[in-house]
Amino acid sequence: MVVGISRVEIFLPENHSLKEKRQATKRIVERTRQKFNVSIMEIDRTNLWQRVSIGFSVVGSGKDIVERMIDNIHTYIESLYIGKVIDTSIEILMVGDEI
Repeated sequence: MVVGISRVEIFLPENHSLKEKRQATKRIVERTRQKFNVSIMEIDRTNLWQRVSIGFSVVGSGKDIVERMIDNIHTYIESLYIGKVIDTSIEILMVGDEI
């Protein structure tokens, strides 16, 4: 089993309050969760109204599959045009024997 963890930093230039940030974050999280059925949530910077950090995890049977899924999710988040993705990080964990 392979577990992929990713963190996505997003800049929200149009936001002027924490309320607007919460709405934008909710749209990103809910749409991504619906499309990919992944575990995803805001993980950091909860008091900054123009930046959001979102984390998600993916489980698969092989490293290539997990990396491809993470790349697809990154591309999807960018394609929502809710904010500008300014940084991403990925960590791949092997649990047991990889197939």
